[in-house]
Amino acid sequence: MPNVVEVRCPAGPQKLFTKLRLGETTARYIQPDNLIEFACYDCTRTLRRAYGGDGTVYHRYNFVGELFETIASTDSAGG
Repeated sequence: MPNVVEVRCPAGPQKLFTKLRLGETTARYIQPDNLIEFACYDCTRTLRRAYGGDGTVYHRYNFVGELFETIASTDSAGG
């Protein structure tokens, strides 16, 4: 297993979110449930173009940098 794992957007231009240094005792982005969450502006832009209104796309990764899930929140009312 590598010492450094690059965490990237799973779609589009493969935006780099961060590099995880495995084995470190502190991590800035760890959320409850041991997940790392990033708002993805490329995917958010795609979501807004497709559905209009406001929305945000979040990618969640486990602590070794594997994609766990993608969450899209939308507000079709635009407000």
